[in-house]
Amino acid sequence: MGALRNDFWDNLGITAKLWLAFALLFVFFTMASLAGFVGLLVVRGAEADIVVNMDIRSKVLEMEGQLEKARRLYRDFIINAPLIGFAKAQERFCQPALAVAARVIALSEDLKRAIAALPQGGNGVRRNVDINYFSSTAKRFSQTLLSENELITVVADPENGLEAQLDRVLDAIVALFSVVPEAALPLREVDILIKQYQLTRQRPSMQAACNKIATLRRELDTVNALDPAGRAEALRLFDAFDRLASRLLDAVSAMSANANDFSLQARGVDPISEELKRLFAAEVVRANGRIVWASRIAGGIILLAALLGLGSVICIGRMLHAAVTSKIVALTQYASEVRDGNLGQTVAISGNDELGRLAGSLNAMTRRIRDLVENLEEKVRQRTRELAGINHELDRKNQALAVLSLTDRLTGLCNRRKIDQSLAAEWRRAQRFSTPFSVIMLDIDNFKDVNDIFGHAVGDAALVLLADILMLTARETDVVGRWGGEEFVVLCPETDLEAARSLAESIRREIEGTAFPGIGQVTASFGLADFEADATPAGLVKRADEALYRAKESGRNQVVIAPPAAGRRT
Repeated sequence: MGALRNDFWDNLGITAKLWLAFALLFVFFTMASLAGFVGLLVVRGAEADIVVNMDIRSKVLEMEGQLEKARRLYRDFIINAPLIGFAKAQERFCQPALAVAARVIALSEDLKRAIAALPQGGNGVRRNVDINYFSSTAKRFSQTLLSENELITVVADPENGLEAQLDRVLDAIVALFSVVPEAALPLREVDILIKQYQLTRQRPSMQAACNKIATLRRELDTVNALDPAGRAEALRLFDAFDRLASRLLDAVSAMSANANDFSLQARGVDPISEELKRLFAAEVVRANGRIVWASRIAGGIILLAALLGLGSVICIGRMLHAAVTSKIVALTQYASEVRDGNLGQTVAISGNDELGRLAGSLNAMTRRIRDLVENLEEKVRQRTRELAGINHELDRKNQALAVLSLTDRLTGLCNRRKIDQSLAAEWRRAQRFSTPFSVIMLDIDNFKDVNDIFGHAVGDAALVLLADILMLTARETDVVGRWGGEEFVVLCPETDLEAARSLAESIRREIEGTAFPGIGQVTASFGLADFEADATPAGLVKRADEALYRAKESGRNQVVIAPPAAGRRT
């Protein structure tokens, strides 16, 4: 019978339990006649206070829950925006968060009206200042959330955000300086620093990128590859980069300030919320005390009714405590643990009433949140590993492309592009420091006959063997490359005309003394020129080429030195 009674009580809802308790009290007070009538008036007044205070307490609980929900939605927006996209994250998280903030403001106004309606002298009225602070904090939270949403739009909008604008300006700078090889590495470092700042929001990363742009600005006058219009455009892009970087740093700082504001609001609101809940719970206890007092007065007149009423009140109080109050306390402790990040907690509340079903739902929700957090952390680690692998592969391929872009595919020597770069660099150095510098051009004699008689495959093999001879005979400081077809170039830094002629003769003899497979003996003609008063690197190469032509005309297999250039320095 006792187990059946307990099952019946546990299966009742909270409202049904309250109605059952009040029905029993009504029966006992009716038996008290006139004394019971007076006591009933007192009880009803106490009941009204209980309802009002419970309503106020529920509004405080709802406001606290709604504020926590808004904070959670904002946090989910920050976490999920990089994963699902900015616009979709705004729709899914930011807009609901703003709606929740509006709901909190409405609840705060209802709460103030409910407290204003309380009888004078109650503890709730004396706490009206805290309610005003609670309400103003809710409004400020909404304003801060709106400000944060606007700042995030300014920073991360994929079309017009500061980060997108900064990327477009950097792309324009990279395109403008594509003709300046020495600027490629600093601009790549700037791009890496910006990507690092977007991931970590560390201010030194952006400052380092701005410092590198400032270095490029200072060295702009030394860049000969840009005409005046290009330099003007570069200055305009540098200014745009600095402005956007400054605005981005300010916006991110404002976002950090809003985040700190959220934290301060939470620390200020939570103690007031707990105090308000304790206060109105105490008001409920006071009202229950008034019920007990009225019951005892009625019991003094009618002993039997008083004894029955007192026994009933004690029994009902214990049952309500076990069925409602203790469960609310357990739920409050559980909510505090979850709020502090302890997602492994569960609340052990049995029964099929509203609190039991609420406990089951909260346990399921906590497990779901814990699973989502664990899955999210694993996905972040996995994506980080994948990104590191992709970056490594990209660096390796970029290095391979850099080598291929400067290497002749057949011979493995420097190609025409690399020769032009090295020739220009050595010409500038010789012009500035008056150091000796020579150019050797050589061409295989009668190579067309080799291709016609033996075929292009044998001709290609001969070119490869000739390249090997050049690499073995040339010095480490020399730059050896294929100029085109069967023509080759040897750049000789810090080398005067006599030393260059000696090197050319060594190469000529080595070629003449080598047996080329499938061909036999092969000879080559050489043209030699040293840096004198050549206006351009092309002028120096032209003199060497003309000397090569004279070597061909003079019988081949010989070294011919170019005559002095017009305006030769003395």
